Amino acid sequence: MTSKARHIVLAAGGTGGHMVPAEALADALKARGEAVSLVTDMRGDAYRNIMVDIDRMVLRATSHMRGGIIGKVGSVFSIMTSFFAARRYLKKVGATQIVGFGGYPSMPVILAARSLGIPFGLHEQNAVLGRVNRWMAEKASWVALSNANTTLVPEGVQQIHVGNPVRSAVQAIAGNPYQAPEAASVIRLFILGGSQGAHILSREIPSALVALPEYIRMRLIITHQARTEDIDAVKRTYGEAGISANVQSYFDDVASILDDTHLVISRSGASTLAELTATGMPAILVPLAIAADDHQSANAKPLGAKGAAIVMAEPEFRAPALTETLEHILDSDDALSEMAKNMKSFARLDAAERLADTVLNANEETPKAKEITP
Repeated sequence: MTSKARHIVLAAGGTGGHMVPAEALADALKARGEAVSLVTDMRGDAYRNIMVDIDRMVLRATSHMRGGIIGKVGSVFSIMTSFFAARRYLKKVGATQIVGFGGYPSMPVILAARSLGIPFGLHEQNAVLGRVNRWMAEKASWVALSNANTTLVPEGVQQIHVGNPVRSAVQAIAGNPYQAPEAASVIRLFILGGSQGAHILSREIPSALVALPEYIRMRLIITHQARTEDIDAVKRTYGEAGISANVQSYFDDVASILDDTHLVISRSGASTLAELTATGMPAILVPLAIAADDHQSANAKPLGAKGAAIVMAEPEFRAPALTETLEHILDSDDALSEMAKNMKSFARLDAAERLADTVLNANEETPKAKEITP
């Protein structure tokens, strides 16, 4: 198989945690002259600023985790119809390899690839192999891991540690040195709740910041991502305390904000952590308690153990505890700089290129398997 004959289809959707590394891989593959397209779902398609220049197909697959028997039956039906739609699309574009990024939108694409005898690989962003990737791993040509110590990987699976690719805008600032705030100068905090915001962050953080000593509080400049329904309350709390704050439901210039930030308070989704490690950004991490297999806690644990971040579980993430933590690190001469250095030690800036190498080196000598009728 020559490189000119290849057409690589990426299967990603659901959240930015799947879409961002898929975009980074797409960029790396296109730079090498490869044909790339995307199969996603309606939520993935809503990220209109991601992979805007490649062909895409949008499936109507819905999560098997939806509540109630009606929701689950509807999910099974949507996956079946998406399977046949994906199968037609893969044949239409002449797909030669599939890369799945986990999550339910990738399931019908991988199943379609298996039925057509098209080889596929998987990329796992989190420190716990996701459920869909676990189901598909044993038949995959390879499983690329962001974390070398990822758990729940089935025995006998070919594992490759590549890291978690970050978007090109973040890659571009990764070499910029971290600058801790100087004495009496402004302190810039960036609050990130993931792609959908996080109510607990909007509930506890403003109160915690208001309670800081005045000599710290009046130096703060806040950029806060909040759910739409929380924005007014968050703005009001900051405004009444005289804290300068930009509160929005979504920021499309995360890289430029990170480049001018001193401390991040966020969830510990895999893509967020990849961007924090790439930029060497100190953080207070609040893992999502209901995340499948508690994977956000697993993501955050190594960073907390090495002093790159302070990890606060949801039950302990309350305003008084956060105020105490912030006062300690913001009043220290070197706490933020030390955290930044430790965070940077986790960076894998070549992750997209390593993943592209894995894709292009796989199955070079493997003949296409006989088509299997589903």
